[in-house]
Amino acid sequence: MAESVGIRALQQHASKVVARVAAGEELEITDRGRAVARLVPLHRDPLDELVASGRLRQRRCQPGLRRLIRLPAGTPTAAEVLAEMRRHER
Repeated sequence: MAESVGIRALQQHASKVVARVAAGEELEITDRGRAVARLVPLHRDPLDELVASGRLRQRRCQPGLRRLIRLPAGTPTAAEVLAEMRRHER
């Protein structure tokens, strides 16, 4: 959840508030304790922009897919396979 800043504090410390947002923070602006606006950095990841606009939903990874695949002992690494392929190209 974004931190909130009162409208009076925004008026009195606009430069500091904008600097925080430029550094990556998202802030909600409140008027008498009620959220009325949100300040967000302009340079956001395009995927984050799509999610925020509702045009894209983030896929929820199934719990079993997060585990690392363990290769049997002696199986070459991807780097070793690539090095071998490059040796045969010459």
